[in-house]
Amino acid sequence: MAPPTFALIAALVGAVAGTGFCNDKDQSCAAWVRNGECEGDNGAHVKDQCPHSCGVCSLMCQDRNDACGDWALKGECKSAPDFMHKECPTSCGICSPKCIDLTPDCNSWAKEGQCTENSGYMNMHCPVTCGVCKAACKDTHNDCPGWAKDGECQSNPGHTLKTCPVSCGMPVCKEPVCADSNSTACAVWALDDQCVKNPAHMFAECPVACGVCNEHCQDKSTDCPQWAADEQCETNPAAMHIQCPQSCGVCQQLEQFYRTANGAGPKDEL
Repeated sequence: MAPPTFALIAALVGAVAGTGFCNDKDQSCAAWVRNGECEGDNGAHVKDQCPHSCGVCSLMCQDRNDACGDWALKGECKSAPDFMHKECPTSCGICSPKCIDLTPDCNSWAKEGQCTENSGYMNMHCPVTCGVCKAACKDTHNDCPGWAKDGECQSNPGHTLKTCPVSCGMPVCKEPVCADSNSTACAVWALDDQCVKNPAHMFAECPVACGVCNEHCQDKSTDCPQWAADEQCETNPAAMHIQCPQSCGVCQQLEQFYRTANGAGPKDEL
């Protein structure tokens, strides 16, 4: 198969390189932070549940060192969390890079079995088609936890539900897969601007068509870190690189690939 040109890759990845997101996992995070619980007796648990609000990682994030993947596989995320969560949020599983297929040929290549036969190339160039990435909800503004606590999800749904679906507790964000209830109908409704005219209903029924969910690279099971520690990434790479791309270092490789193609390197400040 003929690879896309470097110029094409650079043009496409310009919009995605460095656009991982670090989100809280609990709607109570804003309240917990205001009560000082990030540093309290239960601080370790609160930081795990509220990495954004507790300042463990910035909202927009990426690994800052090319060695992050190796450090993570050696267990440094647990042994040195204060350093690793700030320096290597993607490799430590708290930052989910946004991803895209880089060529319209991905679908035909996948049908030819290339996702399996040529996984190294395909996982980088066609991560969506090959299943490395999945549609997921992500808050995309620093103020989301506070806005949600202040009732903006109800008073200003057109903006807040789309910008802050996780903090607003949208049910679709709690599902294993973020998907439209009826992809054909949702596409038609979206073309009729129903995402703007009727946001509460549309964001719940058509999160993909309305842009509430986008493709991100992240583990698909909470067991992934343990499986990776048991060396499943090496002994069963075909399955693990799809099911556990973050724990196996694929997300970090994808982030590096986008960054290199876009002519950018790791940044000291984000």
